[in-house]
Amino acid sequence: MYISRLISLALRKLTAELRWANLFFIFCSYLAVVWGLLWLAGESTLIEPLTFFYYTVVVISTVGFGDLSPTTAHGQLVVALVQIPFGLLIFGAAIGKTTQAIVALARKGMNGKKDFSTYSDHILILGWRAHRTKRILDLILADKKRYKRKIILCVERDMNHPFPQLLDVEFAKLESFTDRDELARIAIAQASSIIVDGENDEMTLSMALSASSHASKQAHISAYFHEESKADLLRAHCPNVECASSRHAEILVRTMQSPGASIVHEQLFSTLDEATLYCLTLENAPEMTVGDIFQPLREKYSMTLMAIADDEKGTGFKLNPAMETQLRCGQVLHYIANERIRKHEINWVDVLLLKIDK
Repeated sequence: MYISRLISLALRKLTAELRWANLFFIFCSYLAVVWGLLWLAGESTLIEPLTFFYYTVVVISTVGFGDLSPTTAHGQLVVALVQIPFGLLIFGAAIGKTTQAIVALARKGMNGKKDFSTYSDHILILGWRAHRTKRILDLILADKKRYKRKIILCVERDMNHPFPQLLDVEFAKLESFTDRDELARIAIAQASSIIVDGENDEMTLSMALSASSHASKQAHISAYFHEESKADLLRAHCPNVECASSRHAEILVRTMQSPGASIVHEQLFSTLDEATLYCLTLENAPEMTVGDIFQPLREKYSMTLMAIADDEKGTGFKLNPAMETQLRCGQVLHYIANERIRKHEINWVDVLLLKIDK
């Protein structure tokens, strides 16, 4: 018992210190020595290159199909005293190192130390708010027609991956949201979308400023604040960040003036319900007005046009635009639908023909 424990500890130490390059060299040397001994023993069948490699793998993995075996006494001694014992040591070391690599990779994913610097077109969520963060992830993943972008949840807290069951969600624990090396590790410069939601407005402001300066110009950055003053401050310094703030007062007044308004507000922003708010950018479209497409979109695609804007930042935003409003390529259409409609799924010529037919 004591001897087996010593051997086990020795193997663990050997596996931990042995590099893959050294293990490969040892394996090649082992193959050369065993082949030479079998050749000297007169095992003509076993020394055929492909047969020898196959036989060696079967022997050291202890599978033992029985289709090949040494036919000479010297060959049997080579197998019994050299090939099997030393082969098992090498095979055990390889299995141990493979297991260590898999465990280390899994631990990196769980403890947030994984390197995501090669990622691109992914979504970053900066900050941790427990139940609200889970709600954010649920809403993103509930979009049935979303692009299958990887999501990286980034935190400064000392914690492990809170949602390992969500396969599309990676986890990164950062030392600081302003550290260049840490931001490079989560590939912030290649991210397509960034959500900033800190534990308080001061943290959100700091993280949003850092994200704005390190993200690409094409990335869409959104940040949530409790105080409108903080949102105004960020808008003034970072026009590329879309700021959202608490509208409790407005919602309370609207529910008083128009009962049920809170339900409309909640469903418009929730992908967990059927109909919700989406947007698309107008591309390759002929000359047309809101009136030309309003009813055809409703009939053909079950879309209700709500608003238009000049760009994704909301410049020139118009809610409930007039029917004679002229549309042009590059504008963003905000609409209500049961599911997202991609811009390539709409044939604008068919939409206009439907209007003409009526």
